[in-house]
Order: sequence, then C-alpha cells, then structure tokens
Amino acid sequence: MSRAAPLAIVEVLDRDGQVRHAQRVEAWPLRIGRALDNDLSLGDPHVAPHHCVIDVDAQGLSLQVLDTANGVQLAGATRIRAGERETLADGEHAVEFSAGRTRLRLRRPGDSLAPELPLAASATLLRRAGPTLAAGVGLALAIGFETWLGSDPDVFLRTLGTTALTAAMGAAVWIGLWALLSKLFTRQTHAGWHLKVFLFSSLAWLVVGALPGVIAFALSWPWVSDFGFIAGYAIGAAALYFHLLGVEPARPKLMRSVAVAAFVLGTALTLWKQEQRNERFGSELYLSSFQPPALRLARPVPADKFIDNLATLQPLLDKKAKEETSAENGATSDDE
Repeated sequence: MSRAAPLAIVEVLDRDGQVRHAQRVEAWPLRIGRALDNDLSLGDPHVAPHHCVIDVDAQGLSLQVLDTANGVQLAGATRIRAGERETLADGEHAVEFSAGRTRLRLRRPGDSLAPELPLAASATLLRRAGPTLAAGVGLALAIGFETWLGSDPDVFLRTLGTTALTAAMGAAVWIGLWALLSKLFTRQTHAGWHLKVFLFSSLAWLVVGALPGVIAFALSWPWVSDFGFIAGYAIGAAALYFHLLGVEPARPKLMRSVAVAAFVLGTALTLWKQEQRNERFGSELYLSSFQPPALRLARPVPADKFIDNLATLQPLLDKKAKEETSAENGATSDDE
C-alpha cells in the first residue's frame, strides 16, 4: 500500500544549505517553536516557545508570526514581526525563511525540482580537470616568461627553479588555509575549488599587471599605467569573493559585499597614501620600463613641441627647489 503524499515538507537547513531534518505536513496548521507541543520543535535559543504558524486562510497558505521578539526573516529580505501575517504566494520554487538562527525551507507539491546533478565520478577527467590544468599551465608559462625577461641567461635556470619553488610553496599555504576554513564551516575542504580560484586569479593578476604599461606606452596614455593598480585590486576582490563562496556558500550577497568593501577600502587607502607621499594620485612618477618600439601606436611628438612642453615644468621645479631649501635651512637652525 503506497503512502499518501504530504501536503508539504518543512526542511531544516544547515549553514551550507544541506537538509538536517525534514518534517512532513499531513494537515494544516503547522506550528513551529521551541516548546514540545509544536508540530516542529526547534532547539534554537533565539526561537520563541511558540514562534510562528503556517496555515490556510482565504488568500491561501500564509505564515503568521506569534509572540516573538526576533520575528521571521522571509526569503532573506522581508522581516515579519510579531502579530503580522504574510501570504506565501504559490510559485514554482520552495519558500525559504529563518526563525531565529534556524534556516527553514517549505516545499509544496507544486514546487519545481532542480535537475539531478551528476556524481563527480561520472564526469570525464578532462571536463573536470581541464580548465584547472589549462590555468596551471598558463600560469607556469607566464611565470617562466617573466623570469626569463628579468634574469641573466647564465642564472636563468637557477632563478627559475627558485621562483617556481617559492610559487608552489606559497600556493600550497594559501590553498591550505582556505581549505581549512571551508572544512571548519562546511565540513568539506573544497580544495579543488580554491585551487581553481587561485590559478585563474593569479594568471589574471599577471596579465593585468603587464597590460597597463603596454597600453600606456602604445597610446601615450600615462594615466592607464598610473591607475593600473585598480584593475589588480579588482582581480584580488573577485578572488576573495570566490574563495569566500567556498567557505560560506549560503550567503553570496554578504560575501559579495565583503569583497566590494575590501576593493573600495584598498583603493581608497592606496590613493590617499600616494597623494600624501607624491602629491599625486598616480602610482608611477616616471616610465619604469621601455616597451618594444613595434608596440608604439601613438604619433611621435616633434622635438620642438617636446621642448616647449618642458617649459611648463619650470614653475613646479622652482617651487620644489624652494621647499627643499626651506626644509634644509630649518634643519640647520634646529641643529644649531
């Protein structure tokens, strides 16, 4: 004899969205609270003895909050306070809400189910490891090319070995720390995820670090090189966001806010520091390296115009010279 389908199921979710307990609803109303006479009794100290009740009224299924100071958080945005009632619209997706610090999900017969996910073992090795392997090879080639450019031919192999060993050890420590955090919060290391985030972000970081200088040289846009660090900070913030998703996957909005806040704070502090040190927001006072002449796209400046432009620097240089002279005289007076 087959068992009749329930009217609904209320699931208790853990931090990473996994179901800890499922309560079948055979009849309405469904009472939720900490007291033992509820249909669903929770051990959360932030839940009232009789916290809320789900029942059917003239508008359909609704949730009413009872005598509680914390209320109910519905769908991560709407807070229902004590004495208030909210109609649960009939939709295609389950309804998630929070009582105290307990996440709950109401599933009804009409709610659609997500498609079945294949097991990791059923996916091909190339499909699972292909992008990570490609990113690793690309990062290794980029590091090797950068080492080749910055070292003498006689010591290239030794420098490359030292750089590769340092990079591998740093990557292992970085990924290990993030995997440990994931293990503490989600009971899974997600080491493969953190490895992928590290490889792709590091490769993007190298590209972003080299590209502004090339663009500035090719088009005579020095501001691109001056503020190229902002793109690097954006890559770092994106990497932070994806790492945090491996630690707290159930709160993507909060993790996104943390990454954006880190980007804004880091950029603001860097601009302030450069303005205090160099009296300008740009990061480069001069062209630190020459690019291949073939990359030059901007038209050359005639020599006469270049000399005329240098004349505009004279007042600034005179001002700097006076400031340095005044500072030296002040220091001499103090010594005397």
